[in-house]
Amino acid sequence: MVKEGDQSVTLDLLKQKMAEFSKEREWDKFHSPRNLLLALVGEVGELSEIFQWKGEVPKGLPDWKEEERVHLGEELSDVLLYLVRLSDVCGIDLGRAALRKVELNALKYPVSLSKLASSKNQEVIITKTLVDNSDTTGTVGAESC
Repeated sequence: MVKEGDQSVTLDLLKQKMAEFSKEREWDKFHSPRNLLLALVGEVGELSEIFQWKGEVPKGLPDWKEEERVHLGEELSDVLLYLVRLSDVCGIDLGRAALRKVELNALKYPVSLSKLASSKNQEVIITKTLVDNSDTTGTVGAESC
C-alpha cells in the first residue's frame, strides 16, 4: 500500500502501475480501447449513484460520514485509473492533452466574457434578449428595454 508521503503521485506513475497490474494478470488482451471505455462508463455510473439522491452537495462534503468519503474516493479512483489506462492503450499523453485542453478552453472562454456571464447570468440574459429583439440593422426596439 502507498502511504502518504511515500512518493508523489503522477499520471506517469499511475500509468506504470496500471500497465504492470494488467500485465501481471495477463489482462492486456482484454484491454482494448472499446472495453476500457465501457468499463470507464460503468465506473462513472457507480460514481453517479453516490450523488443520485443527495440533491445539491456543498463543497468539501461537510455533512458526509467518513465511510461515504472513502467510498467516493474509491469510485473517483476507479474512474481515474480507467481513464489513465485508456489513454495509455490509445497512446495519448493524458497530462499533455489535458494541459492543451486547458489552454484551448482559455482561448474559447476568455476571462472577460466569463466574468460577464458569471454575475448570475444577468448580463447574458439581457444581452440575449437585446439580440433576440433587435431588427436586422442591430438596433433595439423600445419595447425590448
